[in-house]
Amino acid sequence: FIQSAVVLKAASAAFITEISTTGTLHIIKNKENGLYFLEWRPSENCEITDTDNQEGWALVDTIEKTSPLQINPITESVSIKNIHKTLSSSSLTNGSCEKTVLRVKLVEYKGIETIKNELRIVDWENRVNVSFLFQNGGVENLSSYLERSKILRASKRRRNFFHIVEQQGTPTDDKLQKSFSELNIEDIRCNNSKYNPKTNSVWNNPYTADILTKIANVPNVLISGRGPEYRPNLFENNTEPDEEKHELIEDENNKLPERPIVTRNPPLTARQWSEFCTSDGRISDPERVKEIIFHGGTESEIRSDVWKYLLNFDLWENTIEQRDERRARLTQEYYQMKLQWLTMTQTQENNFTGYRERKCQIEKDVKRTDRAYEFFAGDDNPNLGKLQDILMTYMMYNFDVGYVQGMSDLLAPILCLMHNEAHTFWCFVGFMKKVVSNFDMDQKGMKIQLEQLRTLMSYSNKKLFNYLTENQSENMYFCFRWLLVWFKREFSNTDIMRLWEVLWTGLPCINFHLFICLSILDEETNVFIDQGYTFNEILKHVNDLSGKIHLEKILEKAEAIYLQIKLVKNLPDKIRSIIGMELINNGDDDGDYDDEEATDNSSDQMMEEKTEEDKIRFQKKLEEACDLSLSYMFL
Repeated sequence: FIQSAVVLKAASAAFITEISTTGTLHIIKNKENGLYFLEWRPSENCEITDTDNQEGWALVDTIEKTSPLQINPITESVSIKNIHKTLSSSSLTNGSCEKTVLRVKLVEYKGIETIKNELRIVDWENRVNVSFLFQNGGVENLSSYLERSKILRASKRRRNFFHIVEQQGTPTDDKLQKSFSELNIEDIRCNNSKYNPKTNSVWNNPYTADILTKIANVPNVLISGRGPEYRPNLFENNTEPDEEKHELIEDENNKLPERPIVTRNPPLTARQWSEFCTSDGRISDPERVKEIIFHGGTESEIRSDVWKYLLNFDLWENTIEQRDERRARLTQEYYQMKLQWLTMTQTQENNFTGYRERKCQIEKDVKRTDRAYEFFAGDDNPNLGKLQDILMTYMMYNFDVGYVQGMSDLLAPILCLMHNEAHTFWCFVGFMKKVVSNFDMDQKGMKIQLEQLRTLMSYSNKKLFNYLTENQSENMYFCFRWLLVWFKREFSNTDIMRLWEVLWTGLPCINFHLFICLSILDEETNVFIDQGYTFNEILKHVNDLSGKIHLEKILEKAEAIYLQIKLVKNLPDKIRSIIGMELINNGDDDGDYDDEEATDNSSDQMMEEKTEEDKIRFQKKLEEACDLSLSYMFL
């Protein structure tokens, strides 16, 4: 069985670069153990359905943080959460995706669910692990084929759901899991009218129930003595943020108030900026400065100075002397870190796979970053060298993150503005602290943002949210590129500088970049619905918006949507947590997204608590190492 024009809609983080790519779906059988697999391969032309010739990185191509990147021969498979990925060594270096394979071992899953043109692979915890979209139809043909082949068995209670039946060669633990699945616990749960605790005596014994729960992975709440009407519904697909079926947030008391009218103000001028500077160099009212920037941006002639404060290179409270001392110290630190990779020997590099792979990726990305702009045009442009050096040094500064495709796009506008290499680096560090979770290997940060965006959409634009849900687009994946690089690919250099400085103020709330997404989508609501766009067409349309979005209009509407939501009485805690408002219910933990950041900050503080003796000793060792290194260069 072979089905063409199949889009990979959802998968684990390991396949994030293949999501929304068109390919072919095969049913294959292992001759040795008789097990069946679904195998998906991207098309030979490597069509990315939600990118418009964006070099394949629109949905983040991460390089593993804490260990060297593992490149496996084509004959090997890397198992990731029951999903197998075959990857040739050439697919990374040459950008080819012809040999990238996603292989799903069916016996390790509970079943398959079909919804319109979508096929979902469901695990034993009722989570959707993999999802395919059939562009030309054919889902019914595949499910019918698998059912005729005795691979699937239709559920008697759950519509459009097929259980994966016993197969030859099933491991013992899989057989145990499948034996419990044969109990059709969910089917029993759905039949509320026939629920009788006496006939389910096995569940009434706490000891037995506990054992069965651990073995069969059945939620404790299911096997409690209470009737089903009191139990939370734990059987819906996917508890992960980007996979769960989103529940539309309803305001029981009020509809949304009328959306206020917002107009933009003039930018912060050089005269205003000088008035905020005290005689000793401090900035007298940082919050007022941020308010002016939020409502109007800054004039280009002072932008370089203002950005240094917004990105924490300069501190608002520092005097001129303190500022100059800090700049000198950070500049020295930058060149010390740069020296680390400049003096790395070839032997070291050969023995450091993670470093070598990141270096290779940086070199490739720099060559294709913003080459249409004069600042980076030409083959021998020295600014390309600066761009590469800063990215290499950041890799040494934060090797846990290292380098991920997309970072060069965040850095380029800062370098265009600053020109100074060290100053650009530290401003880039400040920017990365705001968006570093976008580049997590497990995509946790992106999943949280997509879920938050979906929550806000369900509350602020129910018309569009319902339409997206009906067309299997409620996962908001078409906004991935917007969030990943903060709209860098959607606006001109001039506009992106204005947008970024607005977002860097942190006003009027946390996560205001999500309201930028809401604003753009609000503008396109009627287009999506009137044209009857499907998932694939929405992706294409969103990417076609690049260069066509009116920034000032979008900023006005984004602020208006925020003010409209904030005016709601008894705003749900789930919305409050996203925009940083105090929660109504103290026990609500929906907004606990900042624990990791708090931990990181405490670690930074510990690192800064070096004694003066330690700093002098370290500096002496560094100078000795540099002197020896330089002397050996001339031997």
